[in-house]
Amino acid sequence: MLLLSLAGPAMAAADEKEISKLRVEGEGKVRVAPDMATIVLGVESRSTKAAEAVEENARLMNQTINALIEAGISESQMQTSRFSLTTVPQDEKLGADAIEQPLVFLATNQVTVKLDKTEDVGRVLDAAVGAGSNSIQEVRFDLKDPAPQNDEAMALAIKDGQRKAQVAASAAGLELGRILEVTVGYGYVMAAQRSYSLAMPAIPIQPGEMEVSASVSLVYEIL
Repeated sequence: MLLLSLAGPAMAAADEKEISKLRVEGEGKVRVAPDMATIVLGVESRSTKAAEAVEENARLMNQTINALIEAGISESQMQTSRFSLTTVPQDEKLGADAIEQPLVFLATNQVTVKLDKTEDVGRVLDAAVGAGSNSIQEVRFDLKDPAPQNDEAMALAIKDGQRKAQVAASAAGLELGRILEVTVGYGYVMAAQRSYSLAMPAIPIQPGEMEVSASVSLVYEIL
């Protein structure tokens, strides 16, 4: 985006001179492999008795947690993120012959697991599913420290803005002066959440890449 403007003399302060300006927008992008992962998994249990649903859920969840520990995941990497006990919605029965169905209780327990290595995701899912986990809600990849990539993307954005300013000035027969204003912005795009298959013995997971982007707005003085 290019914008050429001229400050109006009637609105300028007495101590300011008329300044012609050129505004350009620059963008920089860096692709990088994620170096951490977050998994949300758990157990769902159903029964016509609330106590039985909770008991079965606790048994399977304890098996899951023990399996994760045996797979090398420390307790500090795991945190319970949800526990609930609800009834399963039932279809409304109409008519005199309708038979009322007994309530079915649903116990849900979810744990969030944070991994420092993306290559451990498949192994962790294998262990959890093998131990009785029947609910995998999310597999998300991220960067531990995006600062270096942010800085690289910003440097590319500034170079892109400078290049556009030079092209625009040359095409218009203008000469660039000093930079009057710089506005920057960061924003990195997460890698797409990966699909997975529960086929054993190994759950395939591909972390892919993340795109770190930065934008800049430069305002030049036109001589």
